[in-house]
Formats: sequence, structure tokens, C-alpha cells
Amino acid sequence: MSVTPNNLVAYGSANMPEADGVIVGGAVDLTISVAFYDISPSGAVDWVSSSAADTATKAQIAGRDTTGAIQTPAAITLNGRTPVTGSQTFERLLYGIITGAVAGSFPLANPGGTAAVGDVACFAHAATISAHTAQAGSANTSGTTPPLFKLQAGDGASVSAGMIIRLTGGTDQYEIRQIVATSGYGADVVAVNRDWTTVPDATTTYNVNEGMLFPISPNAVTKVTRCFATSAADVPTGAARYFFEKVFAVNNNTATALTGAQIEIASETPSLPSGALLDIGLCTALNDTNTCNPRQQASSFVPTGCGAFVTQPALISVPSPGNLPSGATPNIAGAQGVWLRLTLPAGTAAYKGAADLRVQGTTT
Repeated sequence: MSVTPNNLVAYGSANMPEADGVIVGGAVDLTISVAFYDISPSGAVDWVSSSAADTATKAQIAGRDTTGAIQTPAAITLNGRTPVTGSQTFERLLYGIITGAVAGSFPLANPGGTAAVGDVACFAHAATISAHTAQAGSANTSGTTPPLFKLQAGDGASVSAGMIIRLTGGTDQYEIRQIVATSGYGADVVAVNRDWTTVPDATTTYNVNEGMLFPISPNAVTKVTRCFATSAADVPTGAARYFFEKVFAVNNNTATALTGAQIEIASETPSLPSGALLDIGLCTALNDTNTCNPRQQASSFVPTGCGAFVTQPALISVPSPGNLPSGATPNIAGAQGVWLRLTLPAGTAAYKGAADLRVQGTTT
């Protein structure tokens, strides 16, 4: 079976504290998902599970409010499939955590409670799409095609990768999935992060929201983070600063390798401020465990075990043998480390945006 977009996942590393002057990097951490999430328009966020049993699971989120200040409301307790709405207004979501998070270097501590048995989502209270009805044409993985969801006619123009689909009625009610691709599969058809329990049909109703997903499969993700969430430039009369973080690209296909694999930051949306750069360097061996201490370094610094940094966007070939190998899911044996280097000239203005880390290759 071919490698499909839902097989390729960006995971975090053992040390992601979102603080300067401390160690970052290390081994892959399959409980951390790495992504960028905004809330537009700004507003409150809801928490919900796909399982009615998740009534003692706790969760906590941190994000920036409309003034740019970081807010970390107290942990909330889920109410199964019934959304729980927080009181804090957010503009950007920075990092979140749910019950079951293992000890590690992360900005938030395990909030306690009972580990989730379903997918957990934290999403904007104001839906991008509300109470629409799917078309026939959704599907599970088949050959070269990932799992799909066919939106109501015209809805494809309103969604983007990373958004959350929550089924609210009809076939497969309560399932939660994340959009991983929005083109290449037909009008109003999106690819999602994993197969459906029961394939949705034309009776299925759904909402689409901006937010973050803590999937239960292929492994339980209990922490989600946004890289460089707290990095800041020096004053205008100061010096440039250089920050480092480490993520991993993993192929979770159990049978097929992604050959001729290449990685790049395809875009930043919107463009970074003048002079700011986000570049990458690939670890020269799979499952690299090297660290960087501290996160802020000199411009010439290259972490141990990392190849040269390449100005982005530009595809970098995965080092020999050039593959993201297949393996048991989650594929801890085939994690390709990616060091991120953020350059902030003195006086760089605050940035509200996201980066697109892209993996491509050949499959059969």
C-alpha cells in the first residue's frame, strides 16, 4: 500500500520547554504533535472528545490573547462528547496538554485526571462551517488514496489543512478528524488524518473549526506545541538572535518506505518580517538523540549530528539511504530529525503566522 499524506506526521522531541537558556532537542517524542494554530476571529475555545467515556479527562491550553499576552487558564475537565467552553479569549494557540502526558521538558505539566480513550479536540468556539451536510463520496484508505471526507458543495473553498472536522449527526456521529490535504482528490473532497470507523455518507452532518487535535491513534498524542512560541527579538539597538528547536518527520506506513524523501519549509503565511528567517538542517542519521544547550545560540552554531542549514524554501534530501522507512505504528525506528533555526534581527516586529513543513518523495 502506498504512502499517503496521512502517514506522514511531524512529532516533537524530548525537550521542548519553550524557554531560552535550557536544553532543547533529544530523541523523538511520539506523544508530542507539532503544528501552528490560530483562532480567527479571536474568541473562546471548546474542548470535546469523540468518546462519551471521557468525563474525567483534564486538559489545559496556553495561547496569546488579542494584546499578544500569553494566557494560561486553569485546566478544565472534559464532558465526553458534549463540548466544554472556556472563558478566555485567544488569538493564537501556543501549546496544550491532556491527561496522560508523560513527564518531560514541556511548558505545561500533566493536569491529572483520567487518560482519554477517544480523540480530543480543542477548537474555536465560533465554527468556520456549522451544521452542514456531507455529500456521498467519503472513503477510507485505498491504494494510493488516503482517507477522505466529501464536504457539502462549495465548502472546499472555506477549509485548510489543520482544521478540525467534527461529525455532529447521521452516520459516524461524534467522530473527530483533522484535515491533512485540501486538493488532489476532487471538488470539496479533503484528506483526513486516519480512516473512519464507519464511512460518512449523505446523512452525516458536521462542523469545521480551527483548533488542535490530540489523536488517540496510531498512538495517543497528549501534548501539542507551536515551535518558537515565546522567542523574541532583541531591542532595536541590540543584536540578532538565533533560536533552535528540533522536530521529527515520521512515516507511519507499516509496509512501504517513502523513497527519495525530501523536506522543506514550503512557506510561511504571511511572509516573515524583513530579515527574519526560518531555516532547517537535517540530522545525518535516523533517530538522532542530540540536543542543543541552550536554545539560543550563535549564528554559526550547528547542532551535533546535523547537516548544514539551508535557506528556505528549498528541498533538502534525507541523508543516505534517502528514505523515510516503514515500520510498526507509530514508527519510532524511522524518525528523521529536523533542526529548525529561527533568525530574528534586532527590533524584529511581532509575527502572527504559521510555517508549512513539507515532506515529499516516491512511493509504489
